[in-house]
Amino acid sequence: MDPHISSIAALAWCRVLGLPDGALTEPGHVTRVDDSMREVRVLTVGTATAIVGPAAAVSRLEAEPAPADLDAPRAEAVVAGHAGRTEILGLCTDWIDATRVDSPLISDDPEDLAELQRCCPPDDVTEAETSPSRSSRVFVLLDDDHRPLAGAAYGELGSLLADVRVLTAPGTRRRGLAATVATLATHDALDAGLVPLARMRRDNRGARTVAAVSGYDTWGTLVTVRVPPER
Repeated sequence: MDPHISSIAALAWCRVLGLPDGALTEPGHVTRVDDSMREVRVLTVGTATAIVGPAAAVSRLEAEPAPADLDAPRAEAVVAGHAGRTEILGLCTDWIDATRVDSPLISDDPEDLAELQRCCPPDDVTEAETSPSRSSRVFVLLDDDHRPLAGAAYGELGSLLADVRVLTAPGTRRRGLAATVATLATHDALDAGLVPLARMRRDNRGARTVAAVSGYDTWGTLVTVRVPPER
């Protein structure tokens, strides 16, 4: 990973997590307590790890022998949490053309993205987090009858990253549609001067494949766990 691009991404995540700008530039781990949060996050980039969340959860995770090696199941057990997920974070630095559809019909209408979400299983929608209200740019691939087949959207993180998310309707997968819309969103972000970021569950091989062919290189990991309210 280009050190300059990595430092930009690190700065953006410091802003997102409420950490000092240089918190992810040194080896070791840094913490921030925020008792208003209902989840705890563990971000690992190279030899640096940040733990952010409610006091009890942060304290328990910080006491682990190797916080950087935590995955979602272990973090859930440590903080007595649930709905944990481990995401691979990837960054793209170049205009890689992974489109697989000739002359695609693309819509930028958020309502088409909302319609695509209605066509997909709730679990897929939750994982992709392609909410129109959270996205500044939308790319929806339509068929000849203007029905949505796949979509990509991104919002900004820390004013430096484009958080690119991709969703494909059931029955239209493995046809290169996801790679096509991912390419469009990624190139748009690069043209806007942002660093595209891909977030993929570790066990989602399809999403990781789409990111890889679209030019994303692994940069870090993010573990997120919902925690019960303090009593």
